Amino acid sequence: RRGIGTDRDCRRRGLTRLEDERRMADDAGPLAISIDGGVLAEAIRALGATHIICVPDTNLKTAIATLAAMTTPRMLTVCTEDEAMGINAGLYMAGHKPMLLIQNNGLFAAVNTLKSIAVDAQVPTFMVIGQYGRDVNKPIEENNLRAVRLLEPTLKVWDVPFARIESAQDLPQLRVDRKSTRLNSSHT
Repeated sequence: RRGIGTDRDCRRRGLTRLEDERRMADDAGPLAISIDGGVLAEAIRALGATHIICVPDTNLKTAIATLAAMTTPRMLTVCTEDEAMGINAGLYMAGHKPMLLIQNNGLFAAVNTLKSIAVDAQVPTFMVIGQYGRDVNKPIEENNLRAVRLLEPTLKVWDVPFARIESAQDLPQLRVDRKSTRLNSSHT
């Protein structure tokens, strides 16, 4: 199987670079692979958060159930992402190390709160955001749902660092992200 080539290689084969990337994606199968809920829950627990603030999410339901059965970290279920960010701020100010489990649609509903608390007030806000509605056979940038396509550009606009977790092999990025940008610093 040939890799994605240069623009010149693509033109020679009669393809645009995007068409070449699509061809490779089709050949390779899914671009993201489901992560076992127990494995994800253990990776989250290993981050050392004291509290997990969760808005129930169908994509993360197995991980949420596994985390809820654990004695630590403490699991808090809330109704909205705005509420989750406010509780996160209060826990942080009280000396705890909270994190959020939310969904892409909810983040869009809470952009003002994200801007006010995490960005402007610089309250560390570590989030695992489920990509509800993602077609794993397409690059995120080509997904049919706006909530999937625009999540990362929205985070970029607000200078919120993020890592894309596509499979269990990517889970170590959670630890790096938590350490470098949130756990020990005063920024998002």
